[in-house]
Amino acid sequence: MLKNSLLASMLILSTSVFAAPKQLITHNHTNVESNAFINGTIASQHPTKPNSDNKVFWASVRLACYGHIANNKCEALIKMATDTPNPISLGTLSVDLITGEINPKSLAAEGYRLEVDGPGETSLYQD
Repeated sequence: MLKNSLLASMLILSTSVFAAPKQLITHNHTNVESNAFINGTIASQHPTKPNSDNKVFWASVRLACYGHIANNKCEALIKMATDTPNPISLGTLSVDLITGEINPKSLAAEGYRLEVDGPGETSLYQD
């Protein structure tokens, strides 16, 4: 009985440790809009406004990535100043749709920086 309880507890713990986050969260600490472009070309329908936090349900993230998933990962080109005629490309991130892990852990270009805070969560800064 104790063995079964221990096994059940380990199974519950392991599934919760590797579970995807409930939301993709972006903290934009800049004066410009940012957006992600799935596969480098398809703009997200959820840009993050300047000086704001944006939360997108994980199911919406998976849906946006549909058709562009390889090894449970979705790539997105991150751009700053998408509300201007001259957006700035920060670089491409890979998001693990099972765990929420985002890699690389930071991107920077032309005075803007993205830092990964944890699974499914990033912060944007203007240097």
